[in-house]
Amino acid sequence: MRSLFVKIFLWFWLASILIIISTFVLFSLFRPFEPLREDGRHIRRMAHFGSRAVEVLEQEGPGALQEFIQRREERRGRHNVFFFDENSRSVTGREAPPDISELAARARESGITEFQRRDKSVLLARTIYGKDGSYYIMAGELPSSRRSPPLSRIFSSRFMGMRLLAILIVASIFCYWLARYLTAPARTLRTATRKFASGDLKTRVGKSLGGRKDELADLGNDFDLMAEQIESLITSQNRLLRDISHELRSPLARLNVALELARRQSGKKAEESLDRIEREAERLNKLIGQLRTLTLLESSAELMDKKPLNLSVLVKAVSDDADFEAESAGRSVKTELSDDIKVEGSEELLRRAIENVVRNAVRYTDEGTEVNISLQRRQLNETEFAVLTVHDRGPGVPAEALANLFSPFYRVAESRDRQSGGMGIGLAITERAVRLHRGKVEAENAAGGGLIIRIYLPVLY
Repeated sequence: MRSLFVKIFLWFWLASILIIISTFVLFSLFRPFEPLREDGRHIRRMAHFGSRAVEVLEQEGPGALQEFIQRREERRGRHNVFFFDENSRSVTGREAPPDISELAARARESGITEFQRRDKSVLLARTIYGKDGSYYIMAGELPSSRRSPPLSRIFSSRFMGMRLLAILIVASIFCYWLARYLTAPARTLRTATRKFASGDLKTRVGKSLGGRKDELADLGNDFDLMAEQIESLITSQNRLLRDISHELRSPLARLNVALELARRQSGKKAEESLDRIEREAERLNKLIGQLRTLTLLESSAELMDKKPLNLSVLVKAVSDDADFEAESAGRSVKTELSDDIKVEGSEELLRRAIENVVRNAVRYTDEGTEVNISLQRRQLNETEFAVLTVHDRGPGVPAEALANLFSPFYRVAESRDRQSGGMGIGLAITERAVRLHRGKVEAENAAGGGLIIRIYLPVLY
């Protein structure tokens, strides 16, 4: 069970049920004796007999009472009823057993019906009032109803029944509410972190937690402070990159004008140096353009105008251009594309993202080898994706570098990247562009050598 809500709910629910059942068990085992419902019929009969016996006593005397009791005992086959006056003396003169006398004394002192359990019977003593206000204590032996063990009574359907069902319902409702209350901030924070990680830097959780004053509320406030700091840092970084790329455009343009003037005024001796200046200026211009693209991607500015497009056609066009360029270097590009896979997004951004990956593969695949490109549909987590796979036959990437491959300005090998013109921005642009299209990019080293990069984009149905 990975869900915190389910764990809390089940543990509270089980604890509540165990506490309730334990309470019932202990109460049943240690509570004082109470007669069973089956004893009630005998108690009512004995009370009725006591009232008739007191009438006989008051009207005809102790001798008539003794005869009345004897007739009853002959019918019952047992000598088990005794009457005592206010001073605990036997009314009929017949001596009672010690346990019955003691029980009668207890009933006289307490004023309530007293019981004493025997193995096969129950002793009962209660007060019987006469017409003149006098009272007598009647004590006798009742036949015992068959009683089941305490634990059997607890778990019998008659004892539990609707009460157990009601307890389960109430405990379940309470535990469900308590588990939701405890885990609600965790669910809110989880949703907020996912939104924040997807690029929504305005995400906050303070208002969602309401008026809570516990540790989870403090965690939410700490998240808001962290989000504000990160948003401020990223905003400042994007502003810096945007300002740098803008400010460098003007001196670069003036440098190009000065370069043309120098070509006209210089001779052939300066031609090689001027060509080198021109290449470096072009490289700088390209870097500024990529910085601007990266800044726009971070602010999601270029995804405002989204429209349906045929990804198969776009990948085919990029692959054909790359194959034409690869021929001059003794390399080739082979494609295997599914027809008519449509996605929704910016065609220009997706073209840049795919070109960066494909050109990177062409640049690093070994001479005389080919870059394989495939585009297929794949079902992932109940969502259909278009999966673009680019596999080169180059040296691959060290395992520890795979996690940073899509970070801005990251180079696997600086000397190699500089010789090939790489500046560590192309794959970062690819990752940002794909993420803004609700997709993802993965990289791994192929088993037979080379690097595999996969781009996942949601298919437009």
